[in-house]
Amino acid sequence: MTIDLKKLQKTIQAEVNRREYERVTASAGSANLPSDVPTDIVRSFELIDLEGVLPARPQAPVEPEVAATAPANDEAPQAQTPPPSLYRKLRALPVVGRYFGHPRVMNFLTRARQRPGGATLKNLFITLARAVVVRIPGALRLMHVLAVTRHLPERLNALEWHIADGSTRLRNVGVQVQDQTNQSLYTYGLAIQQNEQYLIERMRRLEQLVRQQTMTIAELQARPQASASGATLPAVAEAPGMPAELYLEFEANFRGSPEMIRERLKHNLSYFPVDPQWLTHPVLDLGCGRGEWLQLLKEQGIPAIGVDSNSAMIDSCKQAGLEVYMGDALDYLAAMPAHSLSGLTAFHIIEHLPLDVFIRLIDEALRVVRPGGAVLFETPNPENLITGACNFYVDPTHRNPLPPALVAFLLKARGFERVEIDRRHPADPALLLKGSDEAITGPLNGLLFGPQDYAAIGYAP
Repeated sequence: MTIDLKKLQKTIQAEVNRREYERVTASAGSANLPSDVPTDIVRSFELIDLEGVLPARPQAPVEPEVAATAPANDEAPQAQTPPPSLYRKLRALPVVGRYFGHPRVMNFLTRARQRPGGATLKNLFITLARAVVVRIPGALRLMHVLAVTRHLPERLNALEWHIADGSTRLRNVGVQVQDQTNQSLYTYGLAIQQNEQYLIERMRRLEQLVRQQTMTIAELQARPQASASGATLPAVAEAPGMPAELYLEFEANFRGSPEMIRERLKHNLSYFPVDPQWLTHPVLDLGCGRGEWLQLLKEQGIPAIGVDSNSAMIDSCKQAGLEVYMGDALDYLAAMPAHSLSGLTAFHIIEHLPLDVFIRLIDEALRVVRPGGAVLFETPNPENLITGACNFYVDPTHRNPLPPALVAFLLKARGFERVEIDRRHPADPALLLKGSDEAITGPLNGLLFGPQDYAAIGYAP
């Protein structure tokens, strides 16, 4: 059970004032006091003197001379009354006592006694001045305004602190909102970018599929006409006016010995790793020639097949025990099922082809090579001025040099990924220019005796 101490104190004060008022009124009636005694003392005044109402406090031991005067016949000691105060003495006077016993005077003295220090002259004057001021119209309101004004600086300081604290909190909230907004915008932007890349990739694949379907329809429509007329597509290594045996001898004289070619081709084995999951599909070599590359793959345990249109080349490969077929490279590639090869190579073939045939060859290679499989096209490097201006045209079956940037672009545009250019086979170092000015001899050596060939490598998506 909770007791409201303030309410209990007020109740006790009101009851004590009421009883004091009744007592004073009764004494005033017996003393024939005037009838204008106020009847609202309990509501008009605060605490009064309670000494006459509350029980007496315990007193110190009575001195011997006082105890000697006490009546001897008392059986039990009586409670000692406190010595009368000046106020009580004044009230006991016959003439002055009636004025000091007046309720207003009693309440006035009680108010003065409640102030710090007790009923001193200063407190009496302060209480009297306050009692006079509060009876002036508007003075109480003025005192309240003055009290509020006195505490106004503290309240203004508190208000400024609250405003500053609110501004800091608003600033922090603004920073948090800005950070969250920036994070959301960044997340949405990243998602949009990823979706855009995904859509571009899908569009590219759809375009490849449409091109493949168009090529298939065109081939199906052209085959009956070709079979009826007896015409065939141009051979990959066809050399007008040069018999097959003569072209084989030409290769031996100008391309190099089989041992040298094998040594050069070993570098390409890194693009076709020996992996059990890839050994189920062969590597196709277009224009296999004398079969140096097929022999290297066979020695590594990688299944490989070759295609060439030169009968002398085919006979040479069969004598070496290699799996080769005679025919047009593009026709053979177009007849193969999709994703049936683990890789495709073509060494010094694409410079023999028209541009449209080369593009069709790239499209067919993208169709038949498994995802992740590599395609490799090696061709003379026209960045070497001697190769591009002279050595390229030693072979009469060459059409025109293909710059590395063009071949890389075609591979990327038709769907291959991670396209790279590998420049290889620099000229004999003995041919390099010697001189003291490296700023001149360096670039000239690069242009005249730099890499004579390059390989364009791409990976099927």
